[in-house]
Formats: sequence, C-alpha cells, structure tokens
Amino acid sequence: MLLMKSPETGIAPPEGRWTVADGQVVACDAFQGQLLTVTDELGGRTAQLYAFTKADLGEFLSPHHTRVFSNSYLLGLGMRLVTNRRRPIMVLGKDTVRAHDLLLPASTDRSLREAGLGPHTGAREAFSAAVATRGLDPIKLPDPVNLFLHVGIGTDGGIRPNPVAHAASGHVTFRVLIDCTVFVGACRSDLGTEQGNGPIRVEVHNELRRG
Repeated sequence: MLLMKSPETGIAPPEGRWTVADGQVVACDAFQGQLLTVTDELGGRTAQLYAFTKADLGEFLSPHHTRVFSNSYLLGLGMRLVTNRRRPIMVLGKDTVRAHDLLLPASTDRSLREAGLGPHTGAREAFSAAVATRGLDPIKLPDPVNLFLHVGIGTDGGIRPNPVAHAASGHVTFRVLIDCTVFVGACRSDLGTEQGNGPIRVEVHNELRRG
C-alpha cells in the first residue's frame, strides 16, 4: 500500500505547483504515493518528463526500458513507467490527451535550427541547465517521456508525426511509486507539429482531484 504520510512522522509530504514557461524546465520533489499532474494550459504543445530516484542518481526514468517492460511504444492508462533498472517509478492514472511518445530523443538547439524551428532552446540543453541549477551531477542525462507528442509507426516502420492539436487544459496524472526528483520541460519538439507555445503547469499533490 502506498502511504500518503511518512510512517516516521505521520505528516503528509509537501505539495507544490509550478508554471513552466516556453523553453524552460522546472524541478520538483515527488514522493511515493503522491500524484504528479502535468497540464498543457493553452493546448497544442508538448512537455518533457524526466525523473531521477532520490536514492541514486544512476537510476532514472527510462522511456526505452518502459517500452520493453510494457511491450508497447504507446503510453496508456495503467502503464507503469520504469527506471533503467526496470523498477516502476510512476504509473499513469489519468489522461485526457492519450497521445504521448516513448520513442524520440529530446530536441536540441541544433536539431531545432536544422528543422527551421530555431532559434529556440532545445529540450536537452534546458534539461541540462535545470539539473545543474538543482545541484545534481548525474552520470547520464536520459531521454524524456514526451508528453502530448503524437507520433505513430507506419507499416514500413517509419515514424509518422501527427499534429499536436489537443485542447486547452489537456493533462495527465501519475501516481509516484519511488521517491524522486522530477523535471518537467516546456520545450519544443523538432518535428514541427506543435500548434501552441503556452505554459505547462506542474502539480505535486496528495489527493486525487476532479477535473
């Protein structure tokens, strides 16, 4: 059973809410049993989700291991997101968009320029800066889970980008299974399929909310 209060103190872990501006990445703490909600406030854009376990920076949320663990490249309700050690770190409990990517790496300054989408800060550079600001020094910067990024696979194995056109307030909620440091970005993909560039809202809370 996941506890909402520390067994040592009986106190619920702190909650928080953050707004991520275009091209930025924010960091927050999320503890076992808490809920993590990521919302696209204005619609039509993507967000990047990363996490390191509190106990070991060498263990992190891995979209690659999640694909193998779940035998799927599609992130769906009830799916467990796992670490590079194949331990479940989060589970997807609510999803109003139902279009997310577990295949593609983070955009970079260079990939955005080459796609004619620059100058904008790439997701990898923004993530690296946020990790350094947090005072962390991991041995590796993992790829993100690309929330709200809609891609498919053709019969020839080719990646088929689809427009990112969901409505305002599209969101996902995960149950946290391992204490972790979470990073959420509001950076552009290099596919050129986004329809918006509004803020991303991040919430860590202790109770399930309606809406």
